[in-house]
Amino acid sequence: MSTPSTGESVDDCLAIGSIVNSNDHMDYTVEIFNETDRERPPEPDECGFGQPVFVRKTVDGDEYAVMGVIYNTQLVDPDQGRSGPRLAQSDQKQFTPGYVEERTTLAGVALLGTARITEDGSIESPNHKIPRWTLSVDDIVLNCPDGVTRTFHTGEQGSLQLAYMERLLDIAGSLGAEVTLALIERLQDLFSSEEHQRVLSVLERDVRWQSSVDRGVMR
Repeated sequence: MSTPSTGESVDDCLAIGSIVNSNDHMDYTVEIFNETDRERPPEPDECGFGQPVFVRKTVDGDEYAVMGVIYNTQLVDPDQGRSGPRLAQSDQKQFTPGYVEERTTLAGVALLGTARITEDGSIESPNHKIPRWTLSVDDIVLNCPDGVTRTFHTGEQGSLQLAYMERLLDIAGSLGAEVTLALIERLQDLFSSEEHQRVLSVLERDVRWQSSVDRGVMR
């Protein structure tokens, strides 16, 4: 795992790509920026599997961070056929961006919830429910600082919250256990208290057990 960033502001975060389509209300396809799109494109560890991301969205005059996580990636070469790139797993949905014209990398992003952005660029009132509003094609997806990720997972009285977990397992399909475990591992680096570590360890064991029993993904 790369060294965690301790940033706690959503301002000046690295743009890693833009939305090209959605599979449903909570599942989006992002085209990752390359050297022709940005002077500073993301490095592989800044847009990899399990990376928390967010999109800034203004609703009724208030600005929100729509939080998500990268749960899959796919290399696309249009010259190898135009029928549409597929995910590696047979039970996963198909990536279908209709206007990709050059070799590129696509990422599947599952939404986790929302938080309100304050005037100083921090977030507050994290909410792990399904967002009521949708994202749009060409919305910019940004790398989420670890400080923001920590705040998004902090509930009342400093408790740890991962209310989206069952939903993420469903959205990510056969990769649901792995991406959930990747997030838990990241949170283990971000929450140092014994109580938080104990909760995360219980969640980790539960996901591994569920995966081995129900999905056969991990043993």
